[in-house]
Amino acid sequence: MRRRVSLVLSSLLTIAALACGGWLLDPAGSRQPVGVQRLAQDNPTRSGAALYADVSRAMVAERTATYTYSGSSGGGETQSGSGAMRFLPGPDARTFDADVTVTSPSTGRMRAVLLPGTAYLALPAAKGLPKNKPWLKVTEEPRTELGQQLRPVADEMRAAFDPGQGLGLLRATGRVEEVGPDTVEGVPTTRHRATVNLRRATRLVEDPAAREQYRAMLAAGIDSLEYELWLDADGLPRKVRAAVPTAQGLFSVTGVYRGWGDKVKIAAPKAKQVYDADAIKG
Repeated sequence: MRRRVSLVLSSLLTIAALACGGWLLDPAGSRQPVGVQRLAQDNPTRSGAALYADVSRAMVAERTATYTYSGSSGGGETQSGSGAMRFLPGPDARTFDADVTVTSPSTGRMRAVLLPGTAYLALPAAKGLPKNKPWLKVTEEPRTELGQQLRPVADEMRAAFDPGQGLGLLRATGRVEEVGPDTVEGVPTTRHRATVNLRRATRLVEDPAAREQYRAMLAAGIDSLEYELWLDADGLPRKVRAAVPTAQGLFSVTGVYRGWGDKVKIAAPKAKQVYDADAIKG
């Protein structure tokens, strides 16, 4: 079993890297690309950090939502993710349970159930585990070499859906400008726009993969990215978009929140379907 699981580690790590590299996505641009039109000087503005705090509190109060994102990786490969999230009581929306899926053509589909202290990872089909037992359990402090290898994968799956990585970019903006009314999937919203300072984002971000990505962008001469956020009447996020202007064009990722307050099912898989990474020793 130890040999079998080792064979799939490279696939897991590839998927996780794609998931966490999500801010350089979708080189297509939108109907109204960020950064193309300048706002009037009299548009309302507010502190990015204060806006993030307010949005985060609204998310925790509402408790549940689903989230999807899509685009392509820096190498041009398409990638997408979706999942149900349950925000737990705490100072912000970074504490959450989730049942999420990430898909890309080269690695297939990977699912993760993220619970406090424990993650369950389901490998893509035909990647080494039997169909009747597709899950690997990974604890927060693994005791085995396998668990220690898998823990970063679980962390990166969580980071791909963590509002602190996407919405948290607001903390690296000086002021956020209110563009005006808009709609997202028929829901009335207010569109906001800001510029994220990548040097400041590098200092604020906690995820190592995201930090390294920002450093690579800085080394390439990119010192900022454009950011858009659509909030509904309750101050809840409905859409978020970050874009990086490069010599090759505009690269961006778009995420959409739906179903605020709806019932979601997030639970550990049945024990008979799970291999415990801490019980597999090589």
